[in-house]
Amino acid sequence: MNPETVIVKLAESSKDWADYLTLAANVLGPLLAAIFGVWILLITKRIEHSQWRNQKLIEKRIEVWDDVAPRLNDIYCYCMRVGAWKNVLPKDVIDWKREVDRKIHTYRPYYSAEFYTRYMAFMSVCFATYQGHGVDAKLKTPLDEHKSAHANWQGAWENYFYEIPLDEMELEGRYLDLQRQLSLELNVM
Repeated sequence: MNPETVIVKLAESSKDWADYLTLAANVLGPLLAAIFGVWILLITKRIEHSQWRNQKLIEKRIEVWDDVAPRLNDIYCYCMRVGAWKNVLPKDVIDWKREVDRKIHTYRPYYSAEFYTRYMAFMSVCFATYQGHGVDAKLKTPLDEHKSAHANWQGAWENYFYEIPLDEMELEGRYLDLQRQLSLELNVM
């Protein structure tokens, strides 16, 4: 074989390779674009689903909070002796605690562990719990001030109060901590 024949064959074979590369690029280009497009679509759908789920979670948190917030505020007002606390019986406050506890415990998975911790901290300032089997929680608000505010005070109501009253500054702080945590849970801050 002479050198000119080898050069011609190499030129022809490189032309074939160029055709093959062009063909591969024409096939792989759209295929890779389609795979990339599907990948982007899946990521977009996952983000949309995550946003939808977070929106529903926040809506549920708001729904639960709208239900328990007035009672928590009533408990706070009774313990601090502000607002309409004089019109409330001690047994009613204990019943409110049960009502709020039931809802918070039922919907606990919708909130963070930090929210639950702050809720329990607030309630532990207001109430002495675990006083014995079948014994209601006791109010930690000052008994004497409640006695003097009710003209129709009944001696049996004293059983609803704990002997050591709460620290009002701590109560204020725990209530605000709970509200701040809720703001974080709702992405308000």
